Amino acid sequence: MLNPQDRSRAFNFALKIQDIFSAVVGLSIIWSIYALIFTQFELIFISKVLLTFICIGFGTLTPLIDFNESHATNPLWTGHARFHLVWQVNAMIITAFLSIVLLWFFYSITNHLIVILLIYLWIFSFYATVFGLKLFDGELNDINGVPPVFIKILGREYEIDRNIQAITGSLLVSSYATALFLLKS
Repeated sequence: MLNPQDRSRAFNFALKIQDIFSAVVGLSIIWSIYALIFTQFELIFISKVLLTFICIGFGTLTPLIDFNESHATNPLWTGHARFHLVWQVNAMIITAFLSIVLLWFFYSITNHLIVILLIYLWIFSFYATVFGLKLFDGELNDINGVPPVFIKILGREYEIDRNIQAITGSLLVSSYATALFLLKS
């Protein structure tokens, strides 16, 4: 991993924003529990808010993290690999934007379900790729890529890949939002 002083300011900014966004999503979960217990907000509304956070993450954090020297301009990657990465990130941005439009400007139960399916498409595609890494000699990270996060649980520190952290968090929040949606539908 590149030392913070060896990374660009844009890359360090992206990592800081990812940490902040993780905290914001955590607060949104706390808000949703409060909303369930103490407000009259409908389950559908709470689900829409949670799914919107996932879409904001997909549409903003992904390009922030990937459009720098860790990915799109990584000198160790071939040009063709960078092409596919940029293509994938652009598709994720468009999906996120479309999902927010469907949730808030053209809302219907069907559109809500489409957004859930689009989010799960990205999540399950990620996990299928993780489970297939050996098939194409893939890695979760490169030597000059995104540094892991360190989490302490019961006094023991664990190193977790940021991709695993972000997508697993997205899976948990999306599943919670989906459960709220299905309870109301």
